[in-house]
Amino acid sequence: MKLKTKHRPIQRKVLIGIVYPLLVVAALCTMVPLLWLFSSSFKNADEIFAVPIRWLPKLPPRISSSPYIVSDSYPKIRKPKSVDKDIWKTLQPELENVIREKVQQHIETKPLFVDSNILQDLQSEMTKGIWKQTATTLPIEVWTESSESVVSQAEKVIIPETLDTIWNNVYRQIAIETMEIEDNEFNRYKMDHIKWVSTTDTIQQVQETTGSTPIAYLNNDFQDGNDAIFTTSVESPIPISRIRRIILPVRGNASYHHLSLSISSIATTYLPTRPFVLDNALRKDSVWRLHGIPGELESSQISMQQYVSKQKLTKSVVPQTDRENRLMLTVTIHRPSYLSIVWNKLTTNYRKLWKAVPFNRYFINSVFIATASTLLALFFCSLGGFAFAKYQFRGKTILFGIMLASMMVPFQVLLVPLFGLMYDIGWLNSYNAIIFPFSVGAFGVFLMRQFIVTIPSELLDAARMDGCSEFGIYYRIVLPIIKPALGALTIYTFLSSWNGYLWPLIVLRDEAKYTLPIGLANLIGIYRQDYGMLMAGTLLSLLPIVILFLAMQREFVQGMTLGSVKE
Repeated sequence: MKLKTKHRPIQRKVLIGIVYPLLVVAALCTMVPLLWLFSSSFKNADEIFAVPIRWLPKLPPRISSSPYIVSDSYPKIRKPKSVDKDIWKTLQPELENVIREKVQQHIETKPLFVDSNILQDLQSEMTKGIWKQTATTLPIEVWTESSESVVSQAEKVIIPETLDTIWNNVYRQIAIETMEIEDNEFNRYKMDHIKWVSTTDTIQQVQETTGSTPIAYLNNDFQDGNDAIFTTSVESPIPISRIRRIILPVRGNASYHHLSLSISSIATTYLPTRPFVLDNALRKDSVWRLHGIPGELESSQISMQQYVSKQKLTKSVVPQTDRENRLMLTVTIHRPSYLSIVWNKLTTNYRKLWKAVPFNRYFINSVFIATASTLLALFFCSLGGFAFAKYQFRGKTILFGIMLASMMVPFQVLLVPLFGLMYDIGWLNSYNAIIFPFSVGAFGVFLMRQFIVTIPSELLDAARMDGCSEFGIYYRIVLPIIKPALGALTIYTFLSSWNGYLWPLIVLRDEAKYTLPIGLANLIGIYRQDYGMLMAGTLLSLLPIVILFLAMQREFVQGMTLGSVKE
């Protein structure tokens, strides 16, 4: 017996040394999806779909001039596994020569304003990009053929579309396309052949060979300052007092620099309330609103503030004009501090989320519906559980059995009759149809009944003898004792209502009444697939659940005190 007693502490230590690390590993594994969700909310599309997987978001580069070349966009050229080393020594130079010729031909068709060093980097990065596309496109059998056949096959798969894709991924430059002016009657006027000028020779007006749309490519260098200013003079078809919006298509360079537009006419100047952030390298309309109130789908537009005289301006702008229809436009590209650039990059998905959809309204709708459903469920389920646990009436056992049997009926079976009932009542497209049908649940009544039945009846009888009413017994005696059960039911009901998708999607028709699950699901569609914005919205939707768990954890884990009465 003594030997067994001596071995017990050793066995316990060994058990703790094995079980505790396994529990920690299991806990970390359960946190991986949440950590991935958190990390992806700060990533752009390229980082989310990167191969190999990027676990952390990439910090933006420090850009001091534009255009620039994205370095290390593609991996270095490596030998395919199915190619022999000796063959690869002669095959690699031939493949690189073919790719370089294709790249050089493509670069010659593009407007370039770069020095020789940037041009060499561009050729090198594009060559690596084309090689990656070629290596993944060619079948494995091709690499076992002769060198001439491999080179010929590789040359065939290098198509203009692939070259354009690699070009857009590597070469970054700010470009401004044809501007449009919109009046108060929503009529639009295109302003063709605008000539942008600068105090230094950093801008050139070019004409793309593939179309007739003039595009101004802006070259800027921030070695001597943090601002690059470009101006132009436009003869507007309408006076500035009737201009509602100015649409300026901008192709960014993913530098996260700020682009601002100032508009001036006679003694009136309009300055933007916030800048346009160059957070990607895609073409995007920058919309500058001079007059009118923006609608729900126009929240991303930049409002302009009017100044009557130059003395009221906080900074210098372009000179005033002598005619009302003559507009002086100033585009300022500002390089903020690197900390501001990092902040803009990490919060891009969150800012886009608020601009793309009415996220605040979705959030408030979900909070209201989940809170109302939870409060009603707590009241009616606890009241029903109290009746089934402490009252005797005819048919009690049968009613309780029917209620338990209803838990075996799938909700999908009840969709059609429940929808017909809501239609007859007139509750379609209203919150009533989501809140009231689920204010009492069989699971909640059963949970409350199982807790309340353990309360000694003598405690309730003593309250009756003291003159307490039946509802007073329920409110003053029963509810304080069953707090742990109420905490568990609160979490269960709130979580079910908060994550509800199918029934609200069927009942609600007005987008202003959508809940968060429906609104977030609409972020991904045929014409919009922004997974970074979806990750940001999903992460924000988890905050109420986390707060609820933290607030109810004490009630959820504490035990019931049933020692109030001595036997």
